Amino acid sequence: MKYKILILLCMTQMIALGAFAQNHLKIKTVFDEYGKQDGSVLVQLSTDILSQGSKITLYKSLIMDESDRKNQQIRQAIEVDIQNGTKISELKKDGKVESGMYYLGINKSSGTNEYILYKNKSRKITLVYLQGDFPPQQLEYELQKLKDLFIYVNNKRLKLQ
Repeated sequence: MKYKILILLCMTQMIALGAFAQNHLKIKTVFDEYGKQDGSVLVQLSTDILSQGSKITLYKSLIMDESDRKNQQIRQAIEVDIQNGTKISELKKDGKVESGMYYLGINKSSGTNEYILYKNKSRKITLVYLQGDFPPQQLEYELQKLKDLFIYVNNKRLKLQ
């Protein structure tokens, strides 16, 4: 009986940590505002899906149509969130950021590293929030592992981009 209560308590705590993973970040407003709009695609994966050899513990991505308002809102949110972090890489074209990888630091509640990835190409914006137990130097390696991850939804095979 004690074990069942302990397991239930641990599961509740893990769910709570996942639910509040992004609450302290400004970028959360972008996910909240645009994640449920028509034409947007919001994907969130947790440890259950990602446990296939990846050190990524939370993956949340948002793909949406580009607009000046969205670009400005995202850029402002990223600038606020990386104040204590680092720009890992950033690619600019004609003075505008086309893609970027940003390390935000360690999440105090989960103890894992946080990252934001941004890409604006072909009039589509892709925004990704990651948490994981790996240093910024291993980010590209962990992302490469995600490319091999297949997800089955309604008997259809989807590949992460």
